[in-house]
Amino acid sequence: MKKLHIITYGCQMNEHDSEQIAGLLHTMGYSLIDDPESADMILLNTCSIREKAEHKLYSRLGKFRPLKNTHPDLVIGVCGCVAQQEGENILKRVPYVDFVLGTKAIPKLPMLVQTLEYRSRFVDISEADWEDESSNLVRECRFKAFITIIRGCNNFCSYCVVPYTRGREESRPAAEILDEARRLVEDGVVEITLLGQNVSSYADPANGISSFPKLLNAMNDIDGLERIRFITAHPKDLSVELIDIMAQLPKVCEHFHLPVQAGSNHVLTLMNRKYSR
Repeated sequence: MKKLHIITYGCQMNEHDSEQIAGLLHTMGYSLIDDPESADMILLNTCSIREKAEHKLYSRLGKFRPLKNTHPDLVIGVCGCVAQQEGENILKRVPYVDFVLGTKAIPKLPMLVQTLEYRSRFVDISEADWEDESSNLVRECRFKAFITIIRGCNNFCSYCVVPYTRGREESRPAAEILDEARRLVEDGVVEITLLGQNVSSYADPANGISSFPKLLNAMNDIDGLERIRFITAHPKDLSVELIDIMAQLPKVCEHFHLPVQAGSNHVLTLMNRKYSR
């Protein structure tokens, strides 16, 4: 098998994206390794929520230049939010990067990697349809799993680039989420973390799940699932309904990842956070 090394920056969304990337490439004969110097492909899955993360990317890429010079067949790719944001600029700035893949183009990765056989470099920051993520995943732990329930963000906080790199909010159909959760439980998973830039704004009224608390209620009914977590919630969407459902449901862990950001109403207004202290 070919050897794959992935470096992941950022949040749990990026960690889950890396699981999906590893799974998709596994179907092409790639196995994960910890040593980049032995790899046939190195992927950097990036985060752009802080400028320092971009500096880390270019610094790490600089360290791989001697490796690329020694092994010209080594494939180096940049994925994630910096890839979505910078696109072609990464290829211009780092001439030994082979491809740049945006946040929503991950399902196209196997097809795109195959095209490297007849074209040297590419950028794809287009959108692909939302596919079932559970079929091709390489999970670090077989007893815990992530499920993406919503992607993108509509909040446009003044300091944040996420709406531009991840797009607008798009809730995944509840039936797909619940089916994936059941399959994961059948595979031995006992703890599921629901992921999204803002899970508390989740809604799928077309399928009778009009709010995030109602999705938690449906998840709680899955036999064999023991613990449910979620990340990240936005304070402006923290409802009494959500607090009550967390108190009522035995499987939902009583834990919030709730970025309050500031204790000053003036600063919160400047940040466009849409709530007061």
